[in-house]
Amino acid sequence: MSFEKSKTIEWGDVPVFLTLARLGTLTATAQRLKMAPSSVSRHIEHLEQDLGVALFQRSPQGYVLTESAQSIIKHAEVAESAIDDFIRQSSGFAQDVAGTVRIALPENFATQLVIPALPVFQTQYPDLRIEIVSNVRMANLTRREADIAIRLLRPNYGNFVASRIGQMESGLYASSDYLATHPADLVERGTGHMCIGWDDTLLDFPLARWLEQIVPAGKTNFTASSLQSQIEAAVAGLGLVALPSFLAGNLVRFGQERLLQDIYLISHSDIRWVPRIDVTMTFLHNLFRDAGKKLAGAT
Repeated sequence: MSFEKSKTIEWGDVPVFLTLARLGTLTATAQRLKMAPSSVSRHIEHLEQDLGVALFQRSPQGYVLTESAQSIIKHAEVAESAIDDFIRQSSGFAQDVAGTVRIALPENFATQLVIPALPVFQTQYPDLRIEIVSNVRMANLTRREADIAIRLLRPNYGNFVASRIGQMESGLYASSDYLATHPADLVERGTGHMCIGWDDTLLDFPLARWLEQIVPAGKTNFTASSLQSQIEAAVAGLGLVALPSFLAGNLVRFGQERLLQDIYLISHSDIRWVPRIDVTMTFLHNLFRDAGKKLAGAT
């Protein structure tokens, strides 16, 4: 398939096309782009008219790329990346600490560490807007879904700057009521124990894999897609839960097994020294340094 050289498009339609291709529904795309679903539809219709091809197959389950769209989406992503590079480079000319910084990090780091410290930080930089992305599935840095990320794995590809800012310990925990009526140790690989786990879509998570290794004979009688729900289930006495030690609260440590994970602070290398990124990176680095003993499980 080929397109006429004279064919022109409105660039504003392309990000809408790419976002809908990634998210699959009008509602999710509208929420991400902060526009009405009808506006999303209009952008797609305009682009289809300009290109002269259908880009999506529409169904009650969502929007699926047509064969024509699959053949051109990689070119749209290259154009998107070039525009992002242009914006990143030009943003470096502004020396004031102002604008938006989007930070992607696990929800427990956001609620327990970062958000409580933001009032003092933003008093220092009143023109700085902080956006937190704390989904279970982390934002994609390559697609510029975040400026900065805090992750438990160092990226192995991409144009990023990554530094180790600490270490997090996780262990097995349960309520005292649960432990009073179940085996006192992990005999026979956890036989006789109930486990609180992740749902089927998150079984590749390090904590989920570690729990399976430590208690392979345990019976999983409850699953959830959020760590907070798992903690509440453990407090209610539903079983053993694998969680970061600094979140244990009144839960009781079970056994000596522990999982240690490095914590990394990551940013795009081409915006690392932009003032708003620089001060935010310094803030996060110092915050996690000061919380180092707590995160590593020291009592």
